[in-house]
Formats: sequence, C-alpha cells, structure tokens
Amino acid sequence: MWFEKWFSDKLYLDLYQHRDEEDARWMINLLQRSIAVKTNSKVLDIACGSGRHSIELARRGFDVTGFDLSEFLISEARKNLKNSSEKNMKVKFLIKDMRDFNFGNTFDIAVNIFTSFGYFDNDKENFRVIENVSDSLKKGGYFVFDFLNKYYLEKNLKPLSRNIIGNSSVVQRRKIENGFVKKTIIITRDNSVKQFDEVLKLYSLQDFKRAFDFSGLKTERIFGDYSGNKFNRTKSGRLIIIARKIK
Repeated sequence: MWFEKWFSDKLYLDLYQHRDEEDARWMINLLQRSIAVKTNSKVLDIACGSGRHSIELARRGFDVTGFDLSEFLISEARKNLKNSSEKNMKVKFLIKDMRDFNFGNTFDIAVNIFTSFGYFDNDKENFRVIENVSDSLKKGGYFVFDFLNKYYLEKNLKPLSRNIIGNSSVVQRRKIENGFVKKTIIITRDNSVKQFDEVLKLYSLQDFKRAFDFSGLKTERIFGDYSGNKFNRTKSGRLIIIARKIK
C-alpha cells in the first residue's frame, strides 16, 4: 500500500515540517476548550506519526498511548520524546495497524488528527477504524476527529505546486477521481528522484455522522478549523468532529 512506502521515508517528515508543535498546540487547545476532562485522563492517539500531538498532550498532564503502523515514524516519535525538555511525561508509543486494535473500553479520549483517515480502498476498512475507536473508549468517552472538508477541497484543489524544501525540489500533482483525492509527489535531491503517492477516500460530514452513529458515537460539536470556528460546508478547510460514546 502507498502509505507503507511513503510514511517510512524521511522525506515525508521534510514535506510536512510546517505541521509543527505550534500547530499541535492549537489543536489541543481546541480539545481542552471543547470537552470537560481531567488532565490525567487516558488518551489514545491513533496514527500518531512522529508524536507531536501525543507529546503535547502528555506535556499537559494526560496519560497518552500513541500508535502508528510505520516503524520509522514511531522511532521518530520516541526520539522526539527522549529529546523533549520535559521529563517523566506519561506517554508510550506502539506499532499497530489502525484497522486492528481494541483496547477494551480503556480510554477517556481518542484522537485522530491531521487527516490520518481514509487510507484504504473501501468503506468497510476505513469505518472499521471508527468501530475500533468505540471499542477502545469508556462509556462517555470522547473521540476528537480531524479530517479535511470534502466540499471545500473539491472547489479549491490545487492541481500542481512546485516548491523547494531544504535541499529538495518538490513537485506535487493532485486530482480527484472516483471519490478519492490522489496526490503524486516527486522529490528531486542531489540528482536523485523519488516518487510517492497519497490516496485518500473522501467522506462528507453526513458520511461520518452515519458511521459514528453505527459505532455508538454521538456527534456533539463540529468545527471548521483549529481556532474553533463554526464549520461551513463551502468555506471551512477542515472538518473537526467531537463525538461521545453513548453505548
């Protein structure tokens, strides 16, 4: 699968280096403003990548478990934790597939942030992630979900971009095809060329509401950005949903 190759390459972190700790702080600020939870609550970070959200949550006193399928990204998360100026934070990182996890009603909060969803070809596999989230939350627990806004993307997709990142020249080509947004990334560095793909299944707010309801998660709040502005179907770049386990 495309994500096994792309998320295991250092160039992935180089490309998305603009998603920094400040960005993570905005998202966690929104979480803390929006739900009433104790700071020692247990949090599950699904597809945690290099760990910036997990570490920010732990920095604020949460007891965090982050997991990702990529051994490379988990190794980076562990390095980032080790290099953090704060010590003795409650956070651990695991290698795990988001299609196959069940922590047995253990967590107070689960988060899936920065469009870490829709990687798979069919709805069954994608929505299995939401079922697994529900199985891992305590009754009354919260799910904080951050995805792109399908309708905004369809109207504002940039087919081609070129930029320089460090010593690399990066070309990105994007298209929407058969309900998927597809990105081809061509990176040239030191006369060598690497090509990667990103493929995400697009879902609407109504799609997610149905999937959440099926899994016993009630949608409570919806935002259109990390500042907490109201979701607008045509203008919001993000789709951020806060849901609660009711069964």
